[in-house]
Amino acid sequence: MKMKLLVLLMMMISAKASFAQDQCNCEESLTKLIGKIETEYPGFAEKTKDTLLYHSLKRSLLLESKSLSDSLCLNVLERYTKFFKDSHIWILPAQKKALGQGPGFSKKALEINIKDFEKRISKTQDQLEGVWKTEGYTIGIIKTASNEYTGFIMQADSKVWKPKDIKFKLAGKNHFEYLMLDKSLQQGTYSFHEGGILFFNELKSVFVRQQAHPVLNASQIAEKIDEIEGFYVKKLSPKTTLIRLSNFSYGYVNRIEQLIEKNKELLGQTEYLIIDLRGNGGGTDDAYAKLLPFILTNPVRSMGVEYLATQTLIDGLETYKNGLQDVEKNKPEIERINRNVKLFKENLGKFVNTSGKSVEIDTIQLAAHSPKQIVILSNERVGSAAENLLLIGKQSKKVKILGTPSFGVLDYASARFFKFGCPNYQLLLPTYRSLRLPKYPIDNIGVQPDTYLDETVTDWTDYALKYLEDN
Repeated sequence: MKMKLLVLLMMMISAKASFAQDQCNCEESLTKLIGKIETEYPGFAEKTKDTLLYHSLKRSLLLESKSLSDSLCLNVLERYTKFFKDSHIWILPAQKKALGQGPGFSKKALEINIKDFEKRISKTQDQLEGVWKTEGYTIGIIKTASNEYTGFIMQADSKVWKPKDIKFKLAGKNHFEYLMLDKSLQQGTYSFHEGGILFFNELKSVFVRQQAHPVLNASQIAEKIDEIEGFYVKKLSPKTTLIRLSNFSYGYVNRIEQLIEKNKELLGQTEYLIIDLRGNGGGTDDAYAKLLPFILTNPVRSMGVEYLATQTLIDGLETYKNGLQDVEKNKPEIERINRNVKLFKENLGKFVNTSGKSVEIDTIQLAAHSPKQIVILSNERVGSAAENLLLIGKQSKKVKILGTPSFGVLDYASARFFKFGCPNYQLLLPTYRSLRLPKYPIDNIGVQPDTYLDETVTDWTDYALKYLEDN
């Protein structure tokens, strides 16, 4: 539950590739991948109870891999990992698509006179042409074809970039091609918002227009970005308030905590509350901790987890511990890691319950004032830590879940990148299994809503509002 789907995607986008001189051929890659998953995937035994089916697939793929080139190998590796039907397992090439391999990128830098560009944008009425800023970059955007715009570097914090280097292209119906810091090429869709905000949807990256014609101040821009990215509180009626939480990734924890703190009085005084989690693929349970005092009515029971003790897990914890900057401040965390590492070393290859408890009961201090009734909106794109919030919400006497079954990716979690001997690929695997298993599985089933919203319900927020207020 500590690793969400959209976080995994961002890790894939941003992770730098590391290569050894000797890369694996396809048969070798598949053989080593199989060996790694069979020994270090916590769900292997449960997912391969049909041994005949599993071994049949394995033999077939190994035979196929003997004659495949590296360029066609990924499909075979993915067919193997997909057998386990676990969205916390990912296999991907370590080397990403480079600049020049994508359509429209025929050169590295744009031939442009910056002074002429600045004169041009002072008169332009085009909503995209101009100077834009995001963290670490000042970007110029200029129309370079009838249906194409090019974003080029004007200023960058990183020495990787030089002025006039092409950063991205916008083309067709809101399509982008974007060059990452490691020079990999990413593609997706963008949206333009009133007030001069450009949002790259898949990258969760925001650019704000500086010239020409900026119309929003810093506070308005911050509020607009929160709205675009799905982090806001809105009063829908005198009785009902909505809080939108679109992502529980680590990078959003502070923003969510500040949002709740800023609206603490409103959350305490509102009679009804709607929590919109739609599309929230998860992240960390820390992200919603500040919300729990407003939605709970009683202590929360949580099933424990068992880690599969592997050298990969030990190495990952050691690396994390060594990266902690303030040793004194992080002393409790370091001591916890040291205890766990000791347990894992003593039990390599076995499942370890680090807490020693199969069930934990958390008594959270409730808010002095809180909503009388709460609706959580959930759909098929709600996963991982967000699903854990649904399970917690179900234990509250005043919470109802409306929507559709969630994604179903909660049984095996706390995913890490695993080295498996082939530097041309990256493997992401979960490291623990929930003690709910096998009696109460969530994977590929999802958390079920209290009220199912079928296709005829087009406005879920309006439905929830009426559900709460029409007594």
